[in-house]
Amino acid sequence: MKMQLVQVAFFLCCSPGLMADNKWSMTVPKAVEQNFGEDAIIPCSFTAPYQDYQGNLKAIWRTKSQVIFRCVSKGNPSESGQNCTESNGRYSLSGDPRRNNISLRIKNTLFMDAERYFCRVELNKQGGAYETSTGTILNIRGEQFVACDVKGTPPPTVTWIFPENINASLVSVQSSLSRASSTIPANLPNTNYTCQIHGKNRTQHLSIYFRGAQEQQQQIPFPFFLVVTILSAVFFIIFLVTLAVLYKKGSSEHVDTATQMKMKKTKYTEKDEDVYMNV
Repeated sequence: MKMQLVQVAFFLCCSPGLMADNKWSMTVPKAVEQNFGEDAIIPCSFTAPYQDYQGNLKAIWRTKSQVIFRCVSKGNPSESGQNCTESNGRYSLSGDPRRNNISLRIKNTLFMDAERYFCRVELNKQGGAYETSTGTILNIRGEQFVACDVKGTPPPTVTWIFPENINASLVSVQSSLSRASSTIPANLPNTNYTCQIHGKNRTQHLSIYFRGAQEQQQQIPFPFFLVVTILSAVFFIIFLVTLAVLYKKGSSEHVDTATQMKMKKTKYTEKDEDVYMNV
């Protein structure tokens, strides 16, 4: 009997399936930096509470505003359909979902790609979905430009009227049989850059709004947050204790005053009685 109990205890303690952490988790970096025009990879790995899951697995990537990529890794390789190996525009997976890796690849990064990205996994099971709550910020490095790109035959002439007095050496002009493009450095974020297009029959203006790369959101360091919280709690406790002491002191003074008044009243009564008796 003892031998059987030992065997059962050994099985419960040492079985790999039971030793595994039976919950979801995801590992993502806080931020990723990439040079403008190069491919960026945003890592995302996960663990699921289902050790031998062989069903379909859906990988989803989104920003704060929209879903940018999704794919399905089929549990049965013979099934037709997407198997997370295809691209969706500039987006694709660089990891293998079957190896708990759904890292995202963004080709030819642009400054508009500077966003916060969230990865998500969905399984065909109840409770089989998990998503990172913090996300990963993609920062794009490099000098930023604004381009005024127009078409026409013959190709129009493009000049910049805002910002004014642009150094000619900073202007890059390209032209073909039916297209013209003028590019200048974008040094003023949140600005409408305006170019003037001189066509064959008329002149018109085109405004291009440049918002710039999104700045990385500032986060309060946890140690600083912890210190502020503790100090706030200490000050609050001191405030409560001070109120209690003042209240107790006020109550005590009120009782003492009432006692003194009672004693004086008693003395006055006794004195009145003495005078009355003498009469």
